[in-house]
Amino acid sequence: MTNGHENNGATANPTVVRAELVSDGEGHIALSGEIDHGVAPQLDAALESLFSAGAGRLVVDFARLSFFDSACISALVRAHSTVTERGGTVRLVNVDRYAHRVLQIAGLVPLFEIEQATGPDTEPDD
Repeated sequence: MTNGHENNGATANPTVVRAELVSDGEGHIALSGEIDHGVAPQLDAALESLFSAGAGRLVVDFARLSFFDSACISALVRAHSTVTERGGTVRLVNVDRYAHRVLQIAGLVPLFEIEQATGPDTEPDD
């Protein structure tokens, strides 16, 4: 199952949310561009499609994410709640130091399994 949601606005960094059920019970979400309050409903819809298809574990790829706000964070927290009710986990992958810092400030690091991105400017701040 693959769902692509694209924001056709005139932003310099178009937003794409891709959802795919890749194996028995594991859903993948790839975020690209800017996920803000205007795009969060697309993220919610992509997550809901995975949960409706039976996803009990979730991997969210931050590799191409350039910006996210509280609406994206809220969607991730709701996803965490749904997944933990099903006995699963939410893993955030390719998280750069800036995204990690936002999650840390929000007190959300303990909720997720987080895999740091590799390369320059990817190490988390201490």
